[in-house]
Amino acid sequence: MQRRATARAALLLLAGLSLAKAVEIEIHDENNKTCIYATLSVNFTVLYEGNATMENATFQLPSSLSSNGSVCGNNNLAPLLKMGFGPGHSLSLNFSRSAGMFRGDVLSFTYNTSDTKLFPGAKNTSVKQVVVDSLMETAPLNTIYTCRSAEAIADKAVIMVFYDIGIQAFVENGTISKNEYLCKADLSTTTAPLTTLATSTMTPTKPPSPLPSVGNYTLKNGSEFCLLANMGLQLNFSSDDNQTQVINIDSNSTASGYCGDQDAALVLEDVDTTILFHFTVEQRKFFLKEVKANISLVVNGSKISVHTSNSGLRYWQAPVGSSYMCHKEQKLMVTDRLVINAFNVWVQPFELKSGTFARAEDCKIKESYVVPIAVGAVLGTFVFILMVISAIYYRQNQMTGYQHF
Repeated sequence: MQRRATARAALLLLAGLSLAKAVEIEIHDENNKTCIYATLSVNFTVLYEGNATMENATFQLPSSLSSNGSVCGNNNLAPLLKMGFGPGHSLSLNFSRSAGMFRGDVLSFTYNTSDTKLFPGAKNTSVKQVVVDSLMETAPLNTIYTCRSAEAIADKAVIMVFYDIGIQAFVENGTISKNEYLCKADLSTTTAPLTTLATSTMTPTKPPSPLPSVGNYTLKNGSEFCLLANMGLQLNFSSDDNQTQVINIDSNSTASGYCGDQDAALVLEDVDTTILFHFTVEQRKFFLKEVKANISLVVNGSKISVHTSNSGLRYWQAPVGSSYMCHKEQKLMVTDRLVINAFNVWVQPFELKSGTFARAEDCKIKESYVVPIAVGAVLGTFVFILMVISAIYYRQNQMTGYQHF
């Protein structure tokens, strides 16, 4: 099944940053009454060209923001929330209303690569902008649209992860509403309950979690397929109090990402989880180098967003021009808190021809060589030792014979 690809010539990486406190901002009219209210947390990852290689800048929306350029709006002008920070960076969202509802229409992020603090060693310094559809769903007027769940928005060289959102536009009489309108992700009841990890060898009474369905994901460069991936994914996330939650990734997750000559990224996004697989090439072999995940969890009755990543992995290795296949269950140790169970993996992120998988490097075939090679090495060593002992024994006998005569 074909999936939507939203990135162009850029590597999309999830922002694997620690949780940040939500930023709060209010826009006031000429009478100093609140007309727009917002609280939100945002993690940014931006790919930029460094002196020798492509680099990634990762940062968060800071607490010190400027509201210059924001407008409350009127009959002829749409309300605009603009949050400026640093030397030329800004995040803005405009709003519209109809039939008792309001929504955010367009989300715009502007960044300046001449900022040496965020973009050290940038080769081409300039102001760039990405414009995407709003992250907001339609909400009733006189309510606060809230969404604690993490949502990733990717475009070109930028990926933005939003969470802990609260927004109200068209505030009446300067009074912020106490009524919340929850986003669909927060209303989801599909999240599996927390279960305590077994501490003994007794057979658990709770049935095991169902296996995930295998999803078929594709990316394109223009009209040509550039990445194929078939796999079923199950996340095992351990919380601070030694509880674990098992999450099956929806096989119908939205796929986006990027295909390059030496790097490729596949981003899968469903209701509660956004996960990125970053592939790279070394010595004409590709492998999974990095995994980043943003997960919405229910802990003690409250929904929270967590972020975790590891860029030092080496899974799913195969020669460039071929594919990697493994039908048995695999456990990918991402961090001490996140383990991914992968089922029926078949992936090829580079050099696709005719939009189909190339010859597969099968994990079973590779593993079947391990025992014979190990046994052969031991036998070889053993034979060598026997030869040395025999030579010493033969030499000693010769010397003894000479002494006898």
